[in-house]
Amino acid sequence: MRKRLLVVLGLVLAMVATLQTGAQAKLPTSGGVCVEHDVGAGFEGRGTRVRDLVEAPKKDPVAKWVRRHGNQADRAADRADRGQAITVPVWFHVIRKDATVAGGNVPTSRINAQMQVLNDSFTGSTGGASTGFRFELQGITRTTNKGWFNLTGGGKDRKIKQALHRGGLETLNIYTAKLGANLLGYAYLASDAEEVGVLDGVVVHFETLPGGAFSIYSEGDTATHEVGHWFDLYHTFDGGCDGGDFVDDTAPEASPAFNCPVGRDTCVGGGVDPITNFMDYTQDSCMFEFTRGQAVRMQQAWSAFRA
Repeated sequence: MRKRLLVVLGLVLAMVATLQTGAQAKLPTSGGVCVEHDVGAGFEGRGTRVRDLVEAPKKDPVAKWVRRHGNQADRAADRADRGQAITVPVWFHVIRKDATVAGGNVPTSRINAQMQVLNDSFTGSTGGASTGFRFELQGITRTTNKGWFNLTGGGKDRKIKQALHRGGLETLNIYTAKLGANLLGYAYLASDAEEVGVLDGVVVHFETLPGGAFSIYSEGDTATHEVGHWFDLYHTFDGGCDGGDFVDDTAPEASPAFNCPVGRDTCVGGGVDPITNFMDYTQDSCMFEFTRGQAVRMQQAWSAFRA
């Protein structure tokens, strides 16, 4: 089975120790799930969040589909250039401890603000390329369950999604809760969607939505980053200076960028690091773009694995 599900809880403390040494961490591979967590002192001593514990595989599942379906792949690339061609239905599932905002009862206003962030980000309104996707909220579910609210993945994650998941592979299910072990979110990749079934979707800490309490990480771009993975995007720094995100127009970078280090250039040639890209690790206020190449990849992944 190609999917390699990451057991998060046993890795967090080890990741903290590794990242604080200042060396480039070897992130564990998880073909189907991408996990975000706060590591306290952070990578290379910076007090920041590591967005994910996933790296790109050596063989690209999207490229394999493109080789076999050239005409469809070309049409998908054309959609990326035409703009808002595909509307993705979205279900928001609010998992709460009680009826208070502090208890995870995210107001509808913050969910609407998150939807606006997604639409601005993916239509290019924030300054990047239009991806040819927009998002339309279909409904909101609210579940009061203290045990589910303190979500740590594993069997609990499956139970929640078996109870709440709506739609098929084309439907984006976003779950909010208080994630354990300093987690901020996780998502399943498009290329694994059929295999993981009901688990497919995006999970984010409720405080990462716009207006949340996570300071520089509470403008909604945790969800933007994770939805990028949902469309089968990898990190801009995957593969280091050799490049490994399967997108040609993202400049290579040796390691993740944190905070907003303007002018950072960790690789010789190829341009400065893409710190403003949604698929790097910088803070929300620094991120504002997808590239045209990422847009094409997302459209092709949609045709291959979700349409």
